[in-house]
Amino acid sequence: MKKLIGVTPRLLTEGTVEKQFVNCNYINALQKYDCNCIMLTTKNPALEEVLSLCDGLLVTGGADLDPMYYGEKNEGKSEEVSKDLDDLDKQVIEYAVKNKIPLLGICRGQQSINVFLGGSLHQHIDGHSNIVDGHEVETFPNRMLKFDSKIIANSYHHQAVNKLAPDMIEIARHIDGTNEAIIHKDLPIIGIQWHPEKSPEKKESKIIFDKFFELIEKYKKH
Repeated sequence: MKKLIGVTPRLLTEGTVEKQFVNCNYINALQKYDCNCIMLTTKNPALEEVLSLCDGLLVTGGADLDPMYYGEKNEGKSEEVSKDLDDLDKQVIEYAVKNKIPLLGICRGQQSINVFLGGSLHQHIDGHSNIVDGHEVETFPNRMLKFDSKIIANSYHHQAVNKLAPDMIEIARHIDGTNEAIIHKDLPIIGIQWHPEKSPEKKESKIIFDKFFELIEKYKKH
């Protein structure tokens, strides 16, 4: 049976119509590994039942987290905050931790992992938005992702990890010191600040997704 990956959505309101959707880049990157994907929706009273079917979980990029979750006020720096999406990310991450389900967080997803496991964010940083390529990242030896010591990535964020959550380990940072990737010291949890799904052909993207599916196989439930 193919593995099932639960993927969190982005939210969009057009007029009076509220929409939930998943960017095709995420699906395309995952389906290279011959899996099925299911979108995890907000306000779903049966969410835990859906999560119980999943072999792996992907928390995707999107709008900013409400800083109340890390003990700060939003003074206008955190944009397009959605309680529904924050609640969904929190439930997904807590379920993954409790049940040792492999979890990959990308961009906002990495930030959600850090916040909901007890860390905090910088509400705004400059110089990390809309960089298609050329973003210099230094990496550190770690137990999961065997990157080259320096890689070139993209960057599409204006918030970043500040205080690391307990049990999370920094494994990459930008040359200006901004955190770029984290892993859990014990659990199958990976957070990546850049967007590997936008360039799945790159060596470091393949390392990330290969490891995610390796963890799914290692922790398989079905």
